[in-house]
Amino acid sequence: MARLTGNHLKAEKSLYLRQHAHNPVDWYPWGETALKRARDEDKPVFLSIGYAACHWCHVMENEVFEDDEVAYFLNENLICIKVDREERPDLDHVYMQAVQMLTGSGGWPLSVFLTPDLKPFFGGTYFPRDQFLALINRVHQVYQKNRGMVDRQAAALYRSIAGGIKLSGEQPVDQKEMEAAARTAADQFDFQWGGVAAPMKFPTPLRWMFLLDYYRKTGEHRFAEIVRKTLDHMGSGGIHDHVGGGFHRYTTEPTWLVPHFEKMLYDNALLVSLYLQAYAVFGEKRYVEIARDTLDFLIREMSGQEGGFYSSLDADSAGGEGSFYLWTPEEIHQVTGPEDGPVLARWLGVTAEGNFEGKSILTRRRSAPGAEILFEKHRRALREHRAKRPRPLLDRKVITAWNGLAIGALAQAHAILGDERYRASAEKAAEFIFRNHLAGNGRLQRASTHGVATVGEGILDDYAFLAAGLLELYRATGDTRWLRRSLGLIDYVRIHFVHPRGGFYMTSRTHSAPAGRPVDVFDNAQPSGNAVMLQALITSAALTSKQAYKRDAEKMLRAYSEIMKMAGPEMAWWYDAALKLSGPFYEVVISGDDGELAGVVRKALPPNAVLSTVPLSGPTPEMEALLPSSKNKAPRSGKATAYVCRAGSCQQPTQDPAVLKDQILQGWKY
Repeated sequence: MARLTGNHLKAEKSLYLRQHAHNPVDWYPWGETALKRARDEDKPVFLSIGYAACHWCHVMENEVFEDDEVAYFLNENLICIKVDREERPDLDHVYMQAVQMLTGSGGWPLSVFLTPDLKPFFGGTYFPRDQFLALINRVHQVYQKNRGMVDRQAAALYRSIAGGIKLSGEQPVDQKEMEAAARTAADQFDFQWGGVAAPMKFPTPLRWMFLLDYYRKTGEHRFAEIVRKTLDHMGSGGIHDHVGGGFHRYTTEPTWLVPHFEKMLYDNALLVSLYLQAYAVFGEKRYVEIARDTLDFLIREMSGQEGGFYSSLDADSAGGEGSFYLWTPEEIHQVTGPEDGPVLARWLGVTAEGNFEGKSILTRRRSAPGAEILFEKHRRALREHRAKRPRPLLDRKVITAWNGLAIGALAQAHAILGDERYRASAEKAAEFIFRNHLAGNGRLQRASTHGVATVGEGILDDYAFLAAGLLELYRATGDTRWLRRSLGLIDYVRIHFVHPRGGFYMTSRTHSAPAGRPVDVFDNAQPSGNAVMLQALITSAALTSKQAYKRDAEKMLRAYSEIMKMAGPEMAWWYDAALKLSGPFYEVVISGDDGELAGVVRKALPPNAVLSTVPLSGPTPEMEALLPSSKNKAPRSGKATAYVCRAGSCQQPTQDPAVLKDQILQGWKY
């Protein structure tokens, strides 16, 4: 049998798809060409979904999709489609649901078998070569001999998916339900190592942000300790790249030691926000240092000259999984010298036997006087030495949603630290997105590579995450252009994504979907687009005094209240929004600000307040139209004056930073 020397992926922009362009499997990208061929030839579709940084996707490619016997059978009997989940999260969402219903679990690579009309009838994740070859033979036999059964099973599964989420809630989320969600999160906590008690550890930053805000509202110290223990163990463990900065995706065991080594933009952006908020509450220097270190990594290694942030760094490099990040005592000694080397190796947990395949993943869990100073002295040299190794592959895809998270994290860092690098980087990324991803009529593109859009219209996450990031940028800078742009995105979603019962579909009303328009509500590694829209609506309502935004937010919480009760902390960012909406929530206007008063609000990163700044000359007509709360707020005696208001009712104006801080904390403990 002749070996196929190339397939239909060669011209694709996606790095993940191009990685499979020379497989002997006759891959197609998702599109009408492949789908029409499946219908015309009445063949089932084999759909494989993954992403460029996925270790097991690489393993399955090398073991299975490079195998001539496997490829020959697939090419003869099925239509093979390869999808980058980062480009088409809507397809991934639908078919992941199908596999989870069929098998009880999911993951990547996602392997799904579809009828020609795109209804799933079998699936799984990673399959070894022999198992996969037996599977596709069985699928072919069943499809040929029992077509009626296949069609009935596929139709039933399709109906389950297309039916979507059943909304039955009509009551607002009350304080008891917020308390129950926080208590459930505490019950699931690993009191030895932090995080959720499980054989593998994922960072889940949304869960800890909710508990942090719950602590700020209630003053219940056990929630503070849960957050601190989690952050401390993550920060000292192997999931944290101590030499280069940033965090890996997750760990394969419960102590945060052995990660899957890919680095994702969304994980790192969300963890920056979490560590910054922890610093704002606890004042612990180590938290802000980890946040700064992670941002510096993102700017140094995961951003382009034009400003956009790239999606991921691979887990693998030429030496295998994680080889870029591993050390031996000899290497540490070589770089840092015979005197400092042994101290540093011991402090970083580097031993002769190693903790991963004969080498060591770095940790910072041992006590050694003076070692931290030595580490800072030699860290750059360690990084430069490591940089000579074969590097993990960088996926230069720029994803709108994930850039929104990065913009928000950078804005928060600027607010707390006053570092202009972070403001500049946030603004540069925002301008890149609006220059390269904004199409006609307010539509956003999902992603681009080298400034060229790679797929069609963005999903809810793209609009919501970017809108939320721009709101953070407005709070940090006071520049109303970011607020205007954010409101434009929010209003677009309210028209084109709205669900009649409340909340929003994952895709716009013009977006084609194989199983209808899905609704995604659960917070996983990332918050759901609905949860972020909910948060953005609450913030926007307070800033603009538009009651329609607040009504939309209240309608969402009522509609999904029953699902929230069942999901608990799996909808943590929804509960966080409910916490804020329960109040008190303040509109802070600082007129004639000299920097000090605004700094009080910005450095606190308050979950319960929005901030607008008005120049000494007073608000412009445009500012008054955009921010009605800025009207009639004049500086007193020529000095900057703060007005803390709630639904238009204001406390006594103040020029005292301490009084201002007390005013925005009324009704909240921290």
